[in-house]
Amino acid sequence: MEYGKNESVIVLWIWIGIGLALLVTGFITVLVLRYIRHVKKNKRKAFLLIHKMQTEYGENALYLQERDRERLAGELHDNIISRLNMIRLNAQYQDMRKLNLDLKNSMRVIREMSHHLTPPCLSETGPEELISDYLEQVKGNIGVKYYPLLHTPGRISDPVKLNLFRILQELINNALKHADASVITVSLRISECYLVLTVADNGKGLIRGYDKAASGIGLQNIRLRAEQIKARYRFRSKPQRGTRFTMIAHLKQH
Repeated sequence: MEYGKNESVIVLWIWIGIGLALLVTGFITVLVLRYIRHVKKNKRKAFLLIHKMQTEYGENALYLQERDRERLAGELHDNIISRLNMIRLNAQYQDMRKLNLDLKNSMRVIREMSHHLTPPCLSETGPEELISDYLEQVKGNIGVKYYPLLHTPGRISDPVKLNLFRILQELINNALKHADASVITVSLRISECYLVLTVADNGKGLIRGYDKAASGIGLQNIRLRAEQIKARYRFRSKPQRGTRFTMIAHLKQH
């Protein structure tokens, strides 16, 4: 009888153990299933977020392209065609020196427009020369001070040069159109690991404040291009005391 009783107790504990094991297994299974559902939900959210960002980026890119096309059409109509038409109408009444000056000015405008469309020889031109050449075209519209300093003249990738060039164009375009500045100062510093661009003007500053100004398409363009080269930047501006832009990009080692 004692043996049968002990056997019953053992069987009971075995069933209790099996029950506990099943309970733990079920609990773990529920946790795993909940975790899998959570991961799938997060993946769906991430996919939707990425899709939304891609859509917004594509819309911004299209908007920027259309804005550039409209600006180019306006420049062609207002500057080039008007200038050439005036030269044509006045050619017989002007002396050769005046006619030559008008043609040189028209050529300068066309060259500026070509720089806006595509900078020359990216792969063969260093960033300091690229900027210097562009600033030469700007000098007729505003006073320019340029301070390049290269500690290490190492190779900089074409995407970095292109985005650097476009950011500078946008900053100078803003200074010319909105800042009422008389002088713009550009500083370029390149070391072995870093590129630092500083652009400052003596204009009226971002009167509305940076947060509101940042919604403008020009500053959105700067933000997108800075993200392309993983650069950090900062604006400092005070009313009637100008605006200062500083950008730092980490250069990959080759």
